[in-house]
Amino acid sequence: MVKTREEAERAVGAVRYPPTGYRGVGLARAQGYGARFDEYCKWLEEESIVIVQIEHIEAVRNLSAIFQVSGVDGFIVGVYDLSGSLGVPGQFDHPLMRAALAEIKHRAAEHPGIIPGFHVVPQRPELVAEKVAEGYRLIAYSSDMLLLARLAEAESER
Repeated sequence: MVKTREEAERAVGAVRYPPTGYRGVGLARAQGYGARFDEYCKWLEEESIVIVQIEHIEAVRNLSAIFQVSGVDGFIVGVYDLSGSLGVPGQFDHPLMRAALAEIKHRAAEHPGIIPGFHVVPQRPELVAEKVAEGYRLIAYSSDMLLLARLAEAESER
C-alpha cells in the first residue's frame, strides 16, 4: 500500500543493495549463498522490477509523484482497500470509486513507461477481458481463498 512518493522510494530501496538501496546483503539462496554474488548483484540492478500497490485514495492523489520515482516499474490497483479508503468498501460501481479509477487511468496514461495493473477480484473472466481492453497489462485474478471456497461449494453440491 504505497500512498506517497516517499513510500515509493522506500519500496524501491528495499529491493536494491547499497549504494542504490538498503536491502540486506547477506548471503542467500538467490545468489547461490555467495557463489554467484556478482552475477546476482548485476541481475538485481538490471532486471528486478518494483510494482507498487495503489490501494488508498491518498495514493490516487499522489500518483504523479509516485510514478516519477526512479525504479517504480508498474502499479496494481487494489480495489477492496481503495474502496474502503473512500468509505464505500466493496462498492466498485460507487461514483467515488468510479472517479478514483478514472483518475488512476488518466495519471497512468501520462506515464506510459509505468506498467498498469489491476486486481480483478470477482471470479468473472469477462472482467479480466474488460481490464485488458482498458490497457491494464498486469492482472491479478480473484484470490486463493475465493477460489478454494468456490471449489468447496461445488464439491459440497455433488
